[in-house]
Amino acid sequence: MHFKRTIIVILLLTVAVGFSSVAVAQTDEEIDLQALYQEIDDAISHSNQYISIRESQIDACRDSLMKEQSLEKQVELAGNLFCLFQPYKNDSALYYAQLCISLGDSLHRPDISGRFRSLMAYQCSNYDMYSESLDQLRLVKKSALDQAGLVDYYNALMHVYGELGGHTQIKGLRQHYFDVQNLYRDSVMMVAKQDSEEWLHLKMDILCARRSFQEALSISNQWLKKVSPNTHENAYAAFYRSMVYSHLQNHDQKCYWLGKSALDDIRCAVMNQASLLFLAEQLATDGDIDRARSYLEFTRDCNVEFCSRIRNYQVEPYINILEKSCQAAEAKADSTLIIAAVVIGLLLIVLFVILIRKKK
Repeated sequence: MHFKRTIIVILLLTVAVGFSSVAVAQTDEEIDLQALYQEIDDAISHSNQYISIRESQIDACRDSLMKEQSLEKQVELAGNLFCLFQPYKNDSALYYAQLCISLGDSLHRPDISGRFRSLMAYQCSNYDMYSESLDQLRLVKKSALDQAGLVDYYNALMHVYGELGGHTQIKGLRQHYFDVQNLYRDSVMMVAKQDSEEWLHLKMDILCARRSFQEALSISNQWLKKVSPNTHENAYAAFYRSMVYSHLQNHDQKCYWLGKSALDDIRCAVMNQASLLFLAEQLATDGDIDRARSYLEFTRDCNVEFCSRIRNYQVEPYINILEKSCQAAEAKADSTLIIAAVVIGLLLIVLFVILIRKKK
């Protein structure tokens, strides 16, 4: 009887392992990185078409703004233009944020002007303009802000102090900035809706810091169900999912979600590229230098279009890709020299043998 039970247990375990293997195989089949990279290559080759679509949306909205007489409607249209330019051209986004602030002041609506000062401050700190960001935030009348305005206000403060902490060389000051950033992160979590983009990505940050990666993936699942495919919002959600897999050291999943994020951003004519740059860095590490350089050149052109200079977070990936490219070129040159030396050596031997035979 005991022997039969043992046989049954072994059979059940064998079946379970078989099913697990099938499940793993199915998951692996779903991740075809080369096919995804080909999609990205095709999207890059058609990027001008996606840019034309965004430009036509901008032109239509700008025309409506020029014709509109109502200040309230002007605020709405200027806000739409800010959103269209926010990931596309930084200087234009700042211009329309300033226009919304002026319109809010004209309407005696400190909630409107305060919200767009906050959005403008975030845009400034994202462009390494930390003093300008803090100057804008000091002018916000916090008591006048509604829930959405408070989220933008605390989010901008959290971002600028995080950037200051990441780039200061003074150790004590760095910790102070990070402590302030943490306080404002708590403030965002308190006022933001639990299914909002701000809440979801901060929750994932917190869970990853606690190394609760499976819970972070669960939040990521909720986020991806909420956003529409082929949108900048979907790209943002995919980027954060890739970061979880980066923590888990899952190479293929990390590259897959970075690629999905980059693909959506290219198709949405997003110029503030991050996912494709990080994917290029990983490809360089993997030895796919040609594709890495291609993606690097595309992201460089996009990011220069977004703002006129390389920002702090972009420097290290650029350097890493260029270093690996130089190393690969040197290795290729060394291989060529070795092959050439071997060929020349063989030719000399043949020539030596021929000369000896002629003398004989």
